[in-house]
Amino acid sequence: MPLALLASGAALALEAPRNIQVPTLAYDDRQIILVREKPQDAAGIVDYHVYMDGRTLGGANANNDQHSPAKPYIDQFYATDTDNFHHRIAIHNFTVDGLKPETEYRFTVRSVDAQGRESADSPVLVQRTTAVAEVFNIEAQGAKGDGKTLNTAAIQKTIDACSLNCKVLIPAGVFKTGALYLKSNMTLEIAEGATLLGSERSEDYPLQGYIQYPYSTMVRPASLINALPRDPRQHQSFENIRIVGKGTIDGNGWKRNDDSQDELGKPLPFYRASDNTRYREDGILAKDQVEKAVARGIIVKDAYGQMRSSLMTLRNVRNLFYGGFTVLNPAYHGIMNLETENVVMAGTLHKTYDANNGDGIEFANSKGAMVFNNFFDTGDDCVNFASGTGADASKQPPQEDAWIFNNFFRRGHGMVVAGSHTGGWIQNILAEDNVSDGTDTGLRMKSTNFMGGGARNVTFRDSAIRKPVKQGVIMTLDYHDPNAILDYERSTVAGQFRDIRVSNVTVEDTAGAAIQVKGDSAHDAFHENVAFEQVRFKGGAGAQIDGLRDSSFTDVSFVGTQGEAWNIKGSEGLRFDRVEPQPRQ
Repeated sequence: MPLALLASGAALALEAPRNIQVPTLAYDDRQIILVREKPQDAAGIVDYHVYMDGRTLGGANANNDQHSPAKPYIDQFYATDTDNFHHRIAIHNFTVDGLKPETEYRFTVRSVDAQGRESADSPVLVQRTTAVAEVFNIEAQGAKGDGKTLNTAAIQKTIDACSLNCKVLIPAGVFKTGALYLKSNMTLEIAEGATLLGSERSEDYPLQGYIQYPYSTMVRPASLINALPRDPRQHQSFENIRIVGKGTIDGNGWKRNDDSQDELGKPLPFYRASDNTRYREDGILAKDQVEKAVARGIIVKDAYGQMRSSLMTLRNVRNLFYGGFTVLNPAYHGIMNLETENVVMAGTLHKTYDANNGDGIEFANSKGAMVFNNFFDTGDDCVNFASGTGADASKQPPQEDAWIFNNFFRRGHGMVVAGSHTGGWIQNILAEDNVSDGTDTGLRMKSTNFMGGGARNVTFRDSAIRKPVKQGVIMTLDYHDPNAILDYERSTVAGQFRDIRVSNVTVEDTAGAAIQVKGDSAHDAFHENVAFEQVRFKGGAGAQIDGLRDSSFTDVSFVGTQGEAWNIKGSEGLRFDRVEPQPRQ
């Protein structure tokens, strides 16, 4: 056969990428972000070439080098993988810059193999850039970036005056503020060199902020940035909000230890790890809020667990985009999305370690999320999903439909986390092509035997995990939060994790268990239909399984395990195929 035909046949064997799309609000007057799904058969594909109006823009890998804050850490991770042990992730996104406002562009994408041969084009995607937004600079209303002046009124006045589809600009400088309230159809831009700094005074955050769930008994204070009704007992819907920029949002929650150093030799903030006995010594805003809540008669456990401000809380927002900024030092949680729809977070940096409860981003009872190109170094879970607590959560909508990819996870309690609030079910989660180095756990699924609901249809695949502090994967009913308020009716049904697939994942040097499953077999509470496929573990840790039913392990291997690789009890209907070593019968 002629060589030309051989080359042609090899190119045709590559499948084109699928479902090319622009994520929700991931475009403006000069930029468009594209994402795509991998072909069903991605074997042999090493890159993706993007074409705009028929001309090539380049490959996804090189583009990601320029636009993703996660990519340098991912590259360093693989540079130190001298044994070539870890799975190599695929890049799913491409950022197109330098575009013209109000202009239509046509995009196609081709898969590329190691010889540079391309697949056929993907279907054409057409996207139009926006008009140039009217800019409202907060300095025009008297805001001062001196790090001392309280600018809440000036910034809020700017937001309130902002026209349809406008941009509120935080320019270079340090602008101290209390709680701010966004509105629909606007962009908040924190410019490069700008810091939006939370006030250290509790009185700058209204006590009537929000109620976590409809049946919750405590009203939490407002966050630094809010999309909420001013009356937490009223309903208000929002739409089309963008929070973007190369600047920093600093919650001013805790005192700071000496900086640590990351894998690239860059300084990383290291906040004091505190609790409800040490907040006076460790806290800034957190200290003031807890002290004043206790003075109002709230017991210290509840004051600490419920009366600190998160960095952001946005509720009932349809279409929401976060992009580019850096998150520092929340007094409580990081970014909370409650009953939202179509949320995207791309290219942000979360540097909140070891601020107590300092999650990265959380979704509760929301539908539709994409999280990609982000760097996480957090004081709690990195990407967390919740759906309510106890019996009443069954009346709430589930948390569903999320895609998490191309992120770098450093410290934090878990990379991708379902629970512990599982009451209304967490479902349809795809986490793929992520890298973790030093997170406590990779896939973390946590509930209790009185929470109800659980998580189902969760896929965690094509990822690399190194040096997890606790587990590679955990599914447990044995979770306890010392600051939780039990103000809900307990469910008579235990939480359950089912229809879970972990595939094509490498895990190295786990300090605790490589796999840990804790059901409650004594009370007939099993996790079930869990599949581990093509998962490789390296290091001393093995699997600890209790309370698992009708599940399978295929092409799973342990290398270097100290002691038994498999410790199994209280389980039934487990299948093992091409597993090394085999569990003892």
